[in-house]
Amino acid sequence: MDQLKWLLVLCASALLYGCGSTPDKSERAENNVSNKQTIQEEPDLPQNPMYYLNEAQRIFAETADINQRNYWIVQAAESYKQQNACAQSEKVLHISLSEIKDPILRNQSYILLAECELTKRAIDWLKVSEYQQYIDPAVSHKNRALKISYSQQLHHNQWLNAASTLLAIEPTDNLQTTEIWYLLQRLNEQDLGNALRSHSQLAPWLQLSLIVKRFGLQQTKLQTAVNEWQTRYQDHLLSENLPQEVQLALSVKPIEMQKVAVLLPLSGRLAQQGLAIKEGLLSAYYAQQQAMSTDVVENSTVLHFFDTEINNVPKLVEDVSEYDVVIGPLIKEKLAEFSALAPAHLNIIGLNRLDISAEPEELTSLDSNEVPETSTPETTTVPGIRVYFALSPEDEAVQLANKVFNTGVVSPIVVTQQSGAPMRMANTFLQTWQMLVGEDAPAPGLATFTDNKSMRTSLTSLLDVAQSKTRIDQLENLTSEQIHSVPRNRRDIDAIVLFASPEQTELLNPIVETSLSPFNDKAVPVFASSRSYSQNFSNNSLRDLRNITFTDMPWMLPDEDHKALKNEVAKIWPKQDDTLKRLFALGFDAYSLVPDLPGLSALPQVSVKGLTGTLSIDQDGNIIRVLPFGKITESEVILLALD
Repeated sequence: MDQLKWLLVLCASALLYGCGSTPDKSERAENNVSNKQTIQEEPDLPQNPMYYLNEAQRIFAETADINQRNYWIVQAAESYKQQNACAQSEKVLHISLSEIKDPILRNQSYILLAECELTKRAIDWLKVSEYQQYIDPAVSHKNRALKISYSQQLHHNQWLNAASTLLAIEPTDNLQTTEIWYLLQRLNEQDLGNALRSHSQLAPWLQLSLIVKRFGLQQTKLQTAVNEWQTRYQDHLLSENLPQEVQLALSVKPIEMQKVAVLLPLSGRLAQQGLAIKEGLLSAYYAQQQAMSTDVVENSTVLHFFDTEINNVPKLVEDVSEYDVVIGPLIKEKLAEFSALAPAHLNIIGLNRLDISAEPEELTSLDSNEVPETSTPETTTVPGIRVYFALSPEDEAVQLANKVFNTGVVSPIVVTQQSGAPMRMANTFLQTWQMLVGEDAPAPGLATFTDNKSMRTSLTSLLDVAQSKTRIDQLENLTSEQIHSVPRNRRDIDAIVLFASPEQTELLNPIVETSLSPFNDKAVPVFASSRSYSQNFSNNSLRDLRNITFTDMPWMLPDEDHKALKNEVAKIWPKQDDTLKRLFALGFDAYSLVPDLPGLSALPQVSVKGLTGTLSIDQDGNIIRVLPFGKITESEVILLALD
């Protein structure tokens, strides 16, 4: 009884001060969809919380029935939550929970605590997991309990489990059907096939997903397979409302390729880079020609090259406005200007990535899948496809962060050159890492360097090796005895991530190895980006770089799929450096992608394998590259299996 009085006093005080803090509209809008769903399915409680607390006091005074009292207390907690006063709901429950023994009320209490935690700006996922241990959907409030599981599965990127949980929430409607579809689009073809054997309840979504992955770029086969699937699942909600991108893929028109313009810097300071891209484009062009029959070749594509260094952008727009496809420009500023001035019908593969916020307004509203409104129907034209293809260092850093995180690393440190692309990559890695581990988790240590001397000093300082050496020196000064000692590094570090040039990495890796204590139970893995690797490494260099895991495009790794082309290119350009090799691959892929642009633009979940990576197009028109990883052994580079 004393406890109930305390509850009433506490809540009455809270009401006087506005029932605790209520999140504003903008804060609530930031919560994800699943969290919003969690708070929708609740009992209709017309009274304010104090009414239920008074009822609890009255009924307990009359009957001494603890279960009845607890029922009204839990109703008060529900009412507080409905009024967006989760702080008071949590207080009520934490005070009462030890006396709530009824399984249904106890289940409901933990559901409320978890739901309240999920409304917070900074969610404590460990706390949600703790609450979930006491929640059983079979006991009560099935849908609400499942939505909590769904939120956690989304947080942990457990897409298949999240889809299965969402399907169990009743009744299944069009919104759920669509959400399940998009969850499963995050799985690759192999994962979808495995899921089909283990999650039969998701068969309609999984089978259609596999159809799209396999035939998304072959419109006739896609149409046939989708028709057969719809016949099999004619009464299913997904069949009645095909995903929008599937409908689009079934209706896209192929791109005409009779005239292709290529805009590159073929003179001036970037002439060498422009020429490497041109060579890649021509290699892809001639490979396409060889694959065609004689009749087709007579009406095949004509390539025209334009030098962006001797032609200004308005002149380029005028010269190529009647072409079918334009590849380029390469320089970001010229690409932005060209995209803004080019006629809407023109298909463009830009060889850089635009800053969307900096684009003119008409550009940001133009989507390859939309027809812009015009003043009269007669002047309406179908817009061309516009995509942007960049060898982005930041994209690499994001993939590297995910790779390191997925290996189970908890406390990495980052070592980087203090300026330029390596520093940008390091910052992107750190930002991505924080998103993966949560805002409250400690940030990885960062060591920066400007030259070879500061490289060693910065790294050994971050590893605490310098401090260990200082302690050893102090001990030696205190005694006349000879001390046999080995400096120790920090024991909490479980990975080192390098952003440096090949030459710097050759110096860094031995410093890392000599700085790590031999008393460690296991070796600390070292990860790097493509900027740390060169195909020109000698056997001695490879020994110095042993055990480094790095990411790079397939063209630079021991990839059997492109062996014949590599041999041919090596004969023609035997002294081509690493940068030019990567630009050659960019040109080759840019041209090779043209026939697949309509399908890839319609279906972001579909990809093709290229020299530069596994390629897909996101909803902003950016070509996304998924890169493989290699590992350096004592004498060679081995290609690692995909995650």
